[in-house]
Amino acid sequence: MKQMAIYRAARVLGLIVLLAGLAQVSAGPAKKGITGDWQVKVDFDGRQMTSILSLSNDQEGKLKGEWISFWGLTDLSDLTYEGNELSFTQVSRFGERENKMKFTGVVQRGTLSGTFSSDTGQYKAEGTRLRRMPAVAGSWEMKLKMDDREFTAILTIKADQEGKLTADWKSQLGEHQITDVKVKDGTLTFTRKSKTQDRQWESSFEGKVKGQTLSGVFKSQEGEIAAEGKRVGGALVGQWELEITSDSGSRKQLLRINPDLSAMYGPIPVEKITLDNDQVAFKTKLAFGDQEYDISFAGQVKDGKKLTGQITTARGTRQVTGEKRGQTPAKQVEKAPRRPDVIFVPTPQGVVDKMLELAQVTKDDLVYDLGCGDGRIVVTAAKRFGCKAVGFDIDPQRIKESQENVEKNAVGDLVRIEQRDIFTLDLSKANVITLYLLPELNVKLIPQLEKLKPGSRIVSHDFDMEGVKPDQVVEVTSDDAYGEHTVYLWTTPLKKEDAGNK
Repeated sequence: MKQMAIYRAARVLGLIVLLAGLAQVSAGPAKKGITGDWQVKVDFDGRQMTSILSLSNDQEGKLKGEWISFWGLTDLSDLTYEGNELSFTQVSRFGERENKMKFTGVVQRGTLSGTFSSDTGQYKAEGTRLRRMPAVAGSWEMKLKMDDREFTAILTIKADQEGKLTADWKSQLGEHQITDVKVKDGTLTFTRKSKTQDRQWESSFEGKVKGQTLSGVFKSQEGEIAAEGKRVGGALVGQWELEITSDSGSRKQLLRINPDLSAMYGPIPVEKITLDNDQVAFKTKLAFGDQEYDISFAGQVKDGKKLTGQITTARGTRQVTGEKRGQTPAKQVEKAPRRPDVIFVPTPQGVVDKMLELAQVTKDDLVYDLGCGDGRIVVTAAKRFGCKAVGFDIDPQRIKESQENVEKNAVGDLVRIEQRDIFTLDLSKANVITLYLLPELNVKLIPQLEKLKPGSRIVSHDFDMEGVKPDQVVEVTSDDAYGEHTVYLWTTPLKKEDAGNK
């Protein structure tokens, strides 16, 4: 009962925490007018929380979505859009627990409105579409060539909330005024009036924006001058998928850096990202009610593809690793493993010990840990019982951590780590299976578990397996933040429960 009370409190408090995935499901063919980013404000009993609903099309043209909130990044499931009616399910993880919310609403005249429903209540939501910044915005280091001479300047282009463009030209040679700034189909044009000492002239520019470069020509009565530009901070511009880790686990977040180096950290605006060589930093504030909380990041970018550093809030400092989206060739994307079904939350060592004891592991057993995280269960099994063990995980970061743990504890002769989708595995060689997954994922594994040899043991941390009767259920007290844990034991053949006796 105490554990359930803690769970219920955590779900409610999770709605207002500062910074706390499930597999992506696509709907039918996407319709025009719905894709893009929506700023959604949800009213939780008088307190407004702002999140981002990001909708796009997959390679087959179907609608997919992400929910970007203060506590992380999650994919949407059960996503449908018919007529002007939108619905989806959003699942958030808070430590070892989850909070599931169902949205139903409508999209009319550029606004979104509806209701989130969960077992904690119903909450009104209103959303408006976010305008994307034109790719030409930002500062450009320009080089102009005339005969054998080269001149440099900084071209800064700004876009207002309506998308209207203005520009400024800074050069050591004279004064300049930019007017009539326009972009169409990636072509930038503007008029430049220049003055140096007693000389004045007017020129027109036309050039193409391609990624982080700008190439064009100035034309005037005196002829043509070629101009080449490189975006200031171009290596940072784009979407960075971050993994934020601490002793209590990890979560995903999205950092979107605009062409002018403003950004959004999750749903939180960042006025300016600073880049000094490869050193990256930003500061921002989270406003919640009448209070503000400082957030800062310091790190470095490598090859424009990797981002590492630390994020600091009132809750402490956490490690950050990130990769820029859109860097992998299309053929590799198709073969890449899908995203993890759950975020990694470490099992306390005392619970690990109890799971292996309850399973009565011996040196003759083969232990499979499905979703091995940092490898602590398979390493413990090898060290304490001298048995062979294999850890499986779909997340490359977890694989790396597990392999380091195996090496650190010198159990490489007994333990193997594999990057695999656990729902495609043949489990029949194992004698012991260890789990720390959600209840529905345990149920999904039943067909594979039924192929285990008779007398095989399955142990699960905190989550049961609906429809299958456990042999034992043991409560474990731990000194972590949650205090109480439950361990379930099943033996094969599995004992199916009578649906009428649930």
